[in-house]
Amino acid sequence: MKAPWHCQGAFSLANAMQTRSLNALAALLLTAMTVVLYWSGLHGGFFFDDGPSILQAPGVQLGNLSLESLRQAWFSGGAGPLGRPVAQLSFALNYFFSGFDPFAFKATNLAIHLTNGLLVFSLAKLLLKAAQPLAKQRDLLMSSGAVAALWLLHPIQLLPVLHVVQRMTSLSALFLLAALWLHIRARERTGLASILILLPSWIVLWPLSFLSKETGLLFPVFVLAWELILRRSAQGHLDRFARILATLAGVCVAAVMVYVLSPRAQWLWAGFETRPFSLAQRLLTEGRVLWFYLGLMVLPRLEVFGLYHDDMAMSTGWLTPWTTLPALLGLLALLGVAWWSRKRAPVVSFGLAWFFIGHLLESTVLPLELAHEHRNYLPLFGLALTGGWGLLQALQSKGERKTIGVSLTLAALAYFAFVTTLRSNQFGDDGLRTQIEAQHHRASPRAQYEAGQFLAGLSDAASANSPTYTFALRHYEIAGALDPAFKMGWLAMIHLSCQTGQSPDAAWITELTHRLQSTPFAPGDRTVLYSLKEMSIAGTICLKRPDIDRLFAAALANPTVSSGVAAMLHSWHADYFWLSQKDMPAARTALAQSLKLNPANQSNRLKWAQLLYLDGEREPARQLLLALKDQNFSSEERKTLNELLAAFTMANH
Repeated sequence: MKAPWHCQGAFSLANAMQTRSLNALAALLLTAMTVVLYWSGLHGGFFFDDGPSILQAPGVQLGNLSLESLRQAWFSGGAGPLGRPVAQLSFALNYFFSGFDPFAFKATNLAIHLTNGLLVFSLAKLLLKAAQPLAKQRDLLMSSGAVAALWLLHPIQLLPVLHVVQRMTSLSALFLLAALWLHIRARERTGLASILILLPSWIVLWPLSFLSKETGLLFPVFVLAWELILRRSAQGHLDRFARILATLAGVCVAAVMVYVLSPRAQWLWAGFETRPFSLAQRLLTEGRVLWFYLGLMVLPRLEVFGLYHDDMAMSTGWLTPWTTLPALLGLLALLGVAWWSRKRAPVVSFGLAWFFIGHLLESTVLPLELAHEHRNYLPLFGLALTGGWGLLQALQSKGERKTIGVSLTLAALAYFAFVTTLRSNQFGDDGLRTQIEAQHHRASPRAQYEAGQFLAGLSDAASANSPTYTFALRHYEIAGALDPAFKMGWLAMIHLSCQTGQSPDAAWITELTHRLQSTPFAPGDRTVLYSLKEMSIAGTICLKRPDIDRLFAAALANPTVSSGVAAMLHSWHADYFWLSQKDMPAARTALAQSLKLNPANQSNRLKWAQLLYLDGEREPARQLLLALKDQNFSSEERKTLNELLAAFTMANH
């Protein structure tokens, strides 16, 4: 006999409440597990690109929450063509509440990662349910939970959490995932309700994504993949919205192609002038890089992971190294699998498409470094979703297949968590991190340099007879030998020698001069001259003025140095003359060169007013300060300007 309808309703309600309770418990356990895994890593320091975008960006040092201070934070970024203002504003808010406490910055990153995990779960549930509408609710929840857990606990996700500046990556992903979830929910509805949900997805969340990092520009491509693969499979056809979106995408692709091939796009290709590889070499190498990423995702090995992958061999021909052509053919085969499975297994097709789309910007034609793990933060979702679909198929079957599916999932989660724990522990101690990375990546110039830098910062490195000094110097020497264009290691050797009270080897200065002038001047190389200036002002480097001038002249003579960078170098040289040598005429000459190259630089115009004031040219200084009064400055520069204007006011009274 069937139970009365009201009893059936009560049972359904009880089951729903029980399911929600189990979901909440599972979410809490996964959150707690992720926090435990990352806890030791939260105690590490800032490193690598954290300096330029956070520690050395004046706008990040937010002193109050005024509109002017927030505006300065918004425009404080120098990464990417857009400056990534949303991420920069988040760094500034971190500083306002906690100062430069790396734990607080990393804890914020972890909170973003956990939020992304919730979005991954919600998105996976939507996608799997659409692909398997008759699947049991319990099976859908388990499969979606497995996708979220795999994505949260995977060791390749560590850098967007523990490398603070990679918040740009995770924050962009947060807004993109939220935008896609809203888009899918909107497309489940019709009429006004659909439009009201669709609008914030496209006009609020999408801009927030690409203003956090330019990879957010890929949102329409992810949407198009969903429309063409999963929604088309579920609906059996493309509706008007999908056809319009596909048409617009085609027009945009054509417009982009026309632009990049036009003379106006020369700024984009100019980046290859400062790289040790050409566009063709980069494209050939990226085929192998993508398989390297896939290997890290499927079978992560602790010794292969690293902050730097500048030890990866470059492909200079189809068979140099020999794996280049097989790698490219293998990628074509994967694309073939994605096309073949679009009707038979649309989730697999979408998952593979998601991986490739996620790498469209950073792993194709742009003149970026060859490989970085954080570029897989979003692409990993495609593979995790494919794995979740496989688990769902296993859960819907019986016997061995189900047992194997569940066992493999649990084994993968346990192994990923184990490797992530080891990596997190490594990143929680700068000494441990730098020395292990140098051991795991012996052919990486950056890893060797950073290992030497840590040792050089220890107290006993100040003695030329100590093992610490010897090991630090050896790391620097290895870094320089590995890369003929690497420059920072030579300056570090000079500084280390000065630290011990010795005169640096003249051959080191000669080699650094040669590299500054004759090897490609990469974006990171400006740090050499900035550090040289700062150490000279602080008195921590023992180079004489002729050597300093010689190094600046070498960099300025480098044909790959752009006019913008040259203006920067002249300005730093002026700082050296002014603050270290107290030579005002030389400082004015160098600063005049900087302003000639970049007359609109307000910071240098303020610096010029300071030099005029110190040289006794009070009226020209006052006129320039009045002209600068309404310009945009950092809080520190604004303070300087106001103090100078106040000095004139007091003098008049």
